Amino acid sequence: MSLHILNALAVALLAVSSVGQAPSWTQVAIPSSPSQRADHVLVYDNTRQRVVMYGGRDNNNNTLDETWEYDGVDWQQIVTQHTPGGRTRHAMTFDSSRSKVVMFGGYNGSYLNDNWEFDGFDWVETLTNTLPELRYNHQMVYDSHRGKTLIFGGWGYFSQFLNDTWEFDGVDWSQVMTNNSPGARNSGALAFDRVRHNALLFGGEVPGTGYSNETWAYLGNDWTQVSTASSPIPRAEHGMIYDIARDKIVMFGGFGGFSGYLNDTWEFYGGTPPVVNPSNAVSYGAGCGTPPLDFSPTDNPIIGTTAGALVSNAPTSFGGVSFGLSNTFTFPITLPYELSGVGMPGCYLLQSNDIFGLPVTPVTASTLQFDAAIPYNPALLTQQFYIQAYAFAPGANASQVVTSNGIAWTIGNQ
Repeated sequence: MSLHILNALAVALLAVSSVGQAPSWTQVAIPSSPSQRADHVLVYDNTRQRVVMYGGRDNNNNTLDETWEYDGVDWQQIVTQHTPGGRTRHAMTFDSSRSKVVMFGGYNGSYLNDNWEFDGFDWVETLTNTLPELRYNHQMVYDSHRGKTLIFGGWGYFSQFLNDTWEFDGVDWSQVMTNNSPGARNSGALAFDRVRHNALLFGGEVPGTGYSNETWAYLGNDWTQVSTASSPIPRAEHGMIYDIARDKIVMFGGFGGFSGYLNDTWEFYGGTPPVVNPSNAVSYGAGCGTPPLDFSPTDNPIIGTTAGALVSNAPTSFGGVSFGLSNTFTFPITLPYELSGVGMPGCYLLQSNDIFGLPVTPVTASTLQFDAAIPYNPALLTQQFYIQAYAFAPGANASQVVTSNGIAWTIGNQ
C-alpha cells in the first residue's frame, strides 16, 4: 500500500540541497596490473577488505579462470584448488550475511546458470531452487541496507537487450516496476554504495547507439541519473565494486569501442555522505475496548522501505488505520478528543484524520497487520506523522467501533 500523501507533502517541504565535495572520478596509478581483459567481474569482500575479480577474456578471445584481489594499493593473483572454469559475462556479488562471494551464470560458448561461492580461499559450486530468467551480461549487486540482491538488464536467452529490475530477498525473486530506468543495456556494471545506500550503474552496451558512459543510481525503488564533472570514456564489459574502507567505487578495464580493450583503473566518490536521520515509532495515548485495542510498531518508517504496525486484541477482522499530520489539533477541536458524543465513550481521537480507511491484513482471529510503503524521498526525512487503528466491535458501544492508542512516526534513513 502506497501513501500518496507522502509524495505530495514531500514536494511542499523544504528543498534538499547538496553541500561539500561534488562527485568525481580520478584515475589511479598502481605498481602492477592484471593483463588487459574484458567481460570480467569485480566484487568487494568487506570481511577481508579486498576487491575480488574473476574471469573475463583476453585479446585473443580466450576465456580466463583467474582470481585476482585488489587491496587499494596493488593487484595480486589468488591461486585456488577449485575454479568455476573460464567464463565471461557472468555476475557476482558479496553476500555480507554469509561472508561469501556469490557468482551466477555467464557465457563460455553457451549460456550458464550455475552458482559458485568464494570464501577467500576456494570456490565451491552451490545449488538454488529459484533462478532468474537465463541471461548473461547482466548486472548484479547485493543491497546490504535492504538485505536484497539486485539484478538489472543483460542479454536474455529469449529477450536479448533487457532493462528489467529484479530483487531477491533470500527466498524468491520479484520484478520491481520503476518509474525511471537507465534503458535497455548489457555489459554495464553495478556497485552498491553502503554509505549512501544506493546502487550505482555505469556504462554498458546499448541498442542502436553503441556504448554508454552514463552514471545511474538505484534508490531502493527507482532509478535516477547522476551528473558528474568528469567521466571515464564510454565502455562496456568492465568491472566495478565499492571499497567501503576508502569510501570509493573502483572500476577496472572494459571495452571502449574504437579505444579497444582497456586496463585503466578509476575511482568514483559519491559526494558528501547524507546526514544520518534516525527513524522512530513511538506509541502514545490509550485504546478502548475490553481488552483495549492495542497498536504496536513492528518496522520503523525508513524511506524506501515498508513501515508496519500490529493491531492486537481486535474483536473482529474488520478494521483499518487513519493517518494524520497532527496529534494536537484537527479543525475545530483540540486533540486528544473523547468520542462519547458519537457513541464511543472512553475512546479517543488521537490525530487528525487526513487519510481514513487505510487497509489492514488479518493475521489471526484477533490481530491485524498494517503496512505502509514509505517513498524514497529525502524531503520526508525528520517529518512526523501519526497513525491510529480502529476495529468493528459489535456490542462494545453505540457506534460498535473501538479505537487504539496512537503511534508517532518520525521518518528517517536508518
